[in-house]
Amino acid sequence: MKNIFTFLFFIACTVSFCQSKVTIGISLDSVKKIYPGIKEETFKRTTILTRPETLYGLDDEWGYRFDNGKLDWIFFDKYIDTLSEKNFKLCLSAAQKIIKEYSKAYGKPDTTIKCNTNFVDPYKKHHWGYNVLEARWKNYKGMKIKVEFTFMGGKGEYHFLVKVNYFGKDYPYYN
Repeated sequence: MKNIFTFLFFIACTVSFCQSKVTIGISLDSVKKIYPGIKEETFKRTTILTRPETLYGLDDEWGYRFDNGKLDWIFFDKYIDTLSEKNFKLCLSAAQKIIKEYSKAYGKPDTTIKCNTNFVDPYKKHHWGYNVLEARWKNYKGMKIKVEFTFMGGKGEYHFLVKVNYFGKDYPYYN
């Protein structure tokens, strides 16, 4: 029975907190060893590796961008186009759980911005979208990390967007 719990704990940690093994500055070959069979695309001197994952109910993929063979950006972007309170709550819950998990691993965020955490149907009460929740870590082991949930809107198009980004500590466009 103990082995089953150990295995489940290992799987839970691997699935939900997968970025602990990969950090900004790591080599392309190192990431390929950590994630064998990862999908690869190359454009001039930039390579992007991607792999599917589900983060707290959000199915998408992690992306790893390499410039000259060194990792300079890790990202997860989940767009949901079907507006509903249920999907809003799914995104909010996922963002909150990611922030909680990252807080345990990285410490308290340097910045947490909690905006409107209620679903506002833009077809009933017009708006241009709004920020919902964001957390930032300014320098965890040389990385800037940002988790955010945004209700995007404009020109009649709306999306829920949950993003997780890791950048180098010198990345200028963090805010």
